[in-house]
Amino acid sequence: MSRVLITGIEGFAGSHLARHLSQNGHHVIGIHLAQHGDTIRNHVPIPPGELHQGDIRDLDRLKSILASTRPDSVVHLAAVSSVAVSEGQLLETYDINAVGTLKLLEALRQQWGHDAESCPHRVLLISSADVYGRATTDKPLTEGVPPQPITPYALSKLAAEDAGRFFHRAFGMDIVVLRPFSHTGPGQKPDFIFPSIARRIVEIERAAEANPMGTRCGIMSPSRARTIELGNLDVRRDYTDVRDVARAYALALERCKSNETYNITSGRPILLRDGIETLCRLARCEVSYTSTAAKRRKRDLSLLTGDPMKFSRTTGWQPVVPFETTLQDLLDYYRSRP
Repeated sequence: MSRVLITGIEGFAGSHLARHLSQNGHHVIGIHLAQHGDTIRNHVPIPPGELHQGDIRDLDRLKSILASTRPDSVVHLAAVSSVAVSEGQLLETYDINAVGTLKLLEALRQQWGHDAESCPHRVLLISSADVYGRATTDKPLTEGVPPQPITPYALSKLAAEDAGRFFHRAFGMDIVVLRPFSHTGPGQKPDFIFPSIARRIVEIERAAEANPMGTRCGIMSPSRARTIELGNLDVRRDYTDVRDVARAYALALERCKSNETYNITSGRPILLRDGIETLCRLARCEVSYTSTAAKRRKRDLSLLTGDPMKFSRTTGWQPVVPFETTLQDLLDYYRSRP
């Protein structure tokens, strides 16, 4: 049974990965930023005593956790993960995502120098497909396409990748870089488009249940249907269920090659408008949406789709959860919340 340390374990992908690894016999250790460890334990299956609070930028704290937990491998997920948030917090995003990664790797290096036998044999750095930016190709992006980040988030993730490659070259650390494309599913915060819409649909459903007068779900007429205001809906993105992504991370721990970079993606881009229409169709009452200029981002790629073949050939991974199931489960997750 291997011991896997997950940074950012309280996050969206981190909690799903912890659950998947635990169910498959791994001993999971977590680093979380939030102060309330008991709350995190309610939705992350962590053994008693293996959940550790700490800031990824605190080198001494990281060294202490590594020395006491002695993990076999590390999955680094702690990060500012929202492009929109990064636009307003450029310096903090870079500090957490890039400098935080550098400090984690340095803590690992120092632990390795102190006790090589207890140093993790593999570190997964979870980057992002956003590093490709405005890549000059109309084909699915392969790992060989030169990155051209156009957001603070993408810039910080590319810097984190470079730190990993440096530590491999300079110190021989076993580093694997993963670039996940868009993923969603139950548990995702409303900082992202589909959970944001799912939460709003649930609010409309509850308001309709509280006021059942009139037509279906309390809406008096189609012209008075509840409307969700959104930005650019004519962009295309690959989407993968977070549970498929968690399986991919677990496989990467075992099967990927050191000092390699891999896309994690379905390779099947969808129009955001189509996904939104599916969510509205799954709603329990009439819901409409509109696109407004005020909601549009200044820098938004019209297409972001990747080639998953390198990772699939290496690990045998294929996404299996249908996207409509993902959206249904996302809706049900918000319906289950107060």
